[in-house]
Amino acid sequence: MINYRQMSEAFRTFFEQTTETTARQVKFVVRRSKLTGAVFVQTLVFGWSEQPQAALNDLAETAADLGVAITAQGLDERITAAAVRLFETLCQESLRWFQQRLPLDLVVLRQFTAVEIVDSTCIALPAALRDAYPGSGGDGPAASLKVQLLLNFLTGELAQIVFETGCSPDQAYEADLSRLEAGTLRISDLGYFKLQRFQTIAEHQAYFLSRLDLHVTLTDATTGQPVDLLTWLQGETVTVSERNLLVGSVHPIPCRIIAVRLPQAVVDRRRQRAQENARRKGRTLSAHHLALLAWNVFMTNVPATLLTAEQVAQLYPVRWQVELVFKLWKSEFALDRVAGFRRERVLCELYAKLIGAVLLCFLAAPHRLTAEAELSLIKAAHIFRRHVLRLAQSLSVQAVLVQNLQQLSQRLLRFGGKTKRRKTPSTCRQLERLIPPEGVAFQPQPATAA
Repeated sequence: MINYRQMSEAFRTFFEQTTETTARQVKFVVRRSKLTGAVFVQTLVFGWSEQPQAALNDLAETAADLGVAITAQGLDERITAAAVRLFETLCQESLRWFQQRLPLDLVVLRQFTAVEIVDSTCIALPAALRDAYPGSGGDGPAASLKVQLLLNFLTGELAQIVFETGCSPDQAYEADLSRLEAGTLRISDLGYFKLQRFQTIAEHQAYFLSRLDLHVTLTDATTGQPVDLLTWLQGETVTVSERNLLVGSVHPIPCRIIAVRLPQAVVDRRRQRAQENARRKGRTLSAHHLALLAWNVFMTNVPATLLTAEQVAQLYPVRWQVELVFKLWKSEFALDRVAGFRRERVLCELYAKLIGAVLLCFLAAPHRLTAEAELSLIKAAHIFRRHVLRLAQSLSVQAVLVQNLQQLSQRLLRFGGKTKRRKTPSTCRQLERLIPPEGVAFQPQPATAA
């Protein structure tokens, strides 16, 4: 059951007390002013949440709606290095305050303490920022920012957000490993494929699920003999194949290797795309590589007592849920369309918009999957935009804020559902059908409110 009073308390504490305290700590506020740290943060976060491409003049109007008269130039003068420190700190604080601990009612997933997806997205920046945020080179922008996200799919919370330069490789990213807890399932794509990463996850008594790098060394766990992946798979006649193998040569990791044979039409498209991509890069693909494109191959340390081979293959597409968050950031919060050329102006806008996105996920999480419908984040953003200023203006009166939060929830339930698809059900609807392997005693985690 949703506790709206607790939600309102988190809302008020963050946007009033935490923002004001932090503003003084980072020296954004050094003397009394009509534009307090709290009002400044509320102006930018709620202003850009309501109107993602708002100019400073629009934000000055938001400030007026919040009871403070200031000009666009006055706002611009407050966007300083101290303001960047303020928003950077608050962005991390928002992840702590805006959390819902109501897990999805998906039995197969609630065997894990968390189901976390790590992925990144790049945001082009003005070329003037190339020294601080160099791009990845090639045909890409001269300056870009890479945002690393850790998404807990089980609860819907954004667990970690880290800014990096656009040229930082995903394979070298390790900040998410500091948050590992026993029983967590961590899902990642090939960009994060690093054997030391998987070893660290296993050492924390957590689980990993990834696509297999087709060039990695494989060894039979029983005989100690090397295994040629293609030879093994070509000898199989079933759609889903599985073997327990050691992955890697120096410090091999025991894994379940699960391969899913793909329909020929899918294989043909994959090979065509792979060859076109190779031609653009001036490369030639080997016959061995093209042959392996007939399978999706996964590696995991999740025991068969928790997930069957078929369920592992069905669960991996959950990774695409993080792409929906990135789409939300860019299409609804215009994270890829920041204004200005000053570093301070750009970073304050990025952090403020991210705080708004974190807030939306917090408000939407309890309604992600109901008996009636699965929530669309895009529709939820449209509804949130219509209510955000009302929420901001009711911060000072908790009873009114609680009422407004309840009204927002009702709108999300009524108008925020995805269109039902009978022929191609969504990922969540497919996962509803999965149950733990036969014979496993499963005790669901207790659902607790934020």
